[in-house]
Amino acid sequence: MAPMIGLTTLGLGAVMLLVTAAAQEACGAGQGSCLAQDVASLLQRPISIHGPADLSQQRQDIGSRGGKGKTVGDHSAIAGKSVYFVTVDRFAKPGANVTDPPCGRGEAENHWCGGMIKGITSKLDYIQDMGFDCVWITPVIKQFEGETPSGTGCMGYWAYDLYKIDENFGTPQDLKDLVNALHARNMCIVYDFVGNHMGPIHNEDMVKKMVPFNDTKYFNQLFRGKLSFDEYVKKDSDWPPPAQAMWSQSGAQCTQGMDCNCYTCSNKSDDPFGGCEGEMVWNPEGPCPEGAYSKYCMPGDYACEGYNETITHRGWFYDLGDLNQSDPFVRKTQLDWLSWFVKEYDIDVLRLDTAPFMTFDFLAELQAAAGVPILGEVTTTNMTFHAQFQADPPGSSQPVLDGVLNFPLYYTALSAFCGSWWPFSQSNLAFLGQRMEEQLSAPYTDLDTLGNFIDNHDAQRVMTVCGHDELKVANSLAWTMLTKGVPIIYYGTEDMLEEIRDSFWQYGYNTSTDGFKLIQTLNAVRKYEQIGVSPMQVIMADANHLVFTRGNYANSVWVFVNNLGVNASDVKYCGAVPASRIDEQWVDLISGSPLTIDFNLGCVLANDALPIVAVRAKETRIASVP
Repeated sequence: MAPMIGLTTLGLGAVMLLVTAAAQEACGAGQGSCLAQDVASLLQRPISIHGPADLSQQRQDIGSRGGKGKTVGDHSAIAGKSVYFVTVDRFAKPGANVTDPPCGRGEAENHWCGGMIKGITSKLDYIQDMGFDCVWITPVIKQFEGETPSGTGCMGYWAYDLYKIDENFGTPQDLKDLVNALHARNMCIVYDFVGNHMGPIHNEDMVKKMVPFNDTKYFNQLFRGKLSFDEYVKKDSDWPPPAQAMWSQSGAQCTQGMDCNCYTCSNKSDDPFGGCEGEMVWNPEGPCPEGAYSKYCMPGDYACEGYNETITHRGWFYDLGDLNQSDPFVRKTQLDWLSWFVKEYDIDVLRLDTAPFMTFDFLAELQAAAGVPILGEVTTTNMTFHAQFQADPPGSSQPVLDGVLNFPLYYTALSAFCGSWWPFSQSNLAFLGQRMEEQLSAPYTDLDTLGNFIDNHDAQRVMTVCGHDELKVANSLAWTMLTKGVPIIYYGTEDMLEEIRDSFWQYGYNTSTDGFKLIQTLNAVRKYEQIGVSPMQVIMADANHLVFTRGNYANSVWVFVNNLGVNASDVKYCGAVPASRIDEQWVDLISGSPLTIDFNLGCVLANDALPIVAVRAKETRIASVP
């Protein structure tokens, strides 16, 4: 990776040197910076919250816990942990090295590259050295073997046999070896699975090859009418049929045939490939109410004209066979399979793909069958709808899933830090602060099991969206790692990758990059300060600055982030000064320097736009109040 202009020039490239050498000198001089020295020492050794015996006990200790509602899985298996997310086909290929050509770019994005389960096992040192507690892997069960215009099953979401491991990924023993290796390191496995659909289907013969759902009656066939099954599913593009679960092709999130976009450009470029030269404004001709938080009609946007829950649940994703959970065999078999798989491979946590396209009652049954926490992928901006995936109705004692990926904040955070367009969010950290506060008071069962992220395998990399501005990326990572919930980092983000599904082996798993050191430091702060499940408070937010705290009032961690970028200097966070006694010292754990506070202005001052993570030096800390 080329040197990163912003981070290297401004000091992050030397973070370990600063935190070690400078902090030792300050500590020795009695200037109250010994905590930074301790964190530097902490970074030199593996850390985890639970030992192997603890993990084993956690998996046996299934039951309810306190909060606004009850859950089924074990809270401590994921709450407070940090997660590193890898796509199996792209992260590590046995025998590969830095001279191998890259794979997975452009037209090859959806084709096999050769990454395997064994490769991940061989790189656990790299992941653990960054400080992560868990590894999330994409599905590895037997995939559709062919190729469609959409690509191949290389990402793992096109299942054809639920009981086999795909040989492209490895063997059943390889998966067991990976899980055992993680548990031996006191780490956990997050396994991705799909309950909504199987792989591509274009005729009845393809269905007959599927295991265990080898009959057409096991798949939804909404609006089939007089078509034969083969006629209903024959298309490999330009759907429907089959009926589609997204947008308006079949009338799922808005009226069929309508443009589901909530906003339109006030002055679009004459160039058909050009962008918006004016402002994005609400479209009164569209299906959305004025002031919509969504860019387009999404799951849970019930106010969108024509929104139809039945089509959302029973429609297909493109040509992927949508399972009919109202069929008793399908429902029971899915529940039995999930229970078997978790026990067979000793899974700690599950991530569930496309959760809002299944009914709440079925999701609740999936969670009960799993016996371990499930984090659902719920692509929505509606927080009440989002919270409903933890309890139905929201805030009740009727559990659904233990956790949910935090899409409502993802959409706003990416836009706020990077400047991409999303309603009310573009370069607007004030709106992100507002949304964080709204989530704190929303009817969630458990905020500590919301999965926070800034990029993933289905969307542009944060480095691309932020226009290659390393300091905007650094601030977005500090927010992701320290806001309330479960931080999830997508593989390669630490190396500032730009291709969404790039192979990783050609980058050499370098542990000295700026991004690696930043995430390593942030993980250390999470553990050292024990903020994994601690309270959060938003202190101040304006368009360019956001300050929030984690932990109890006496000894909280103060997080200062901005969206000003590499050219910023003399950064001021005003109206957000930690209360301090005259004899106490605050230290920034990113730079290793004492925090600069102008009490006359009421501002925390910085020379650049690096994020600040400030804590009281341990010698001057106030005793915690129970």
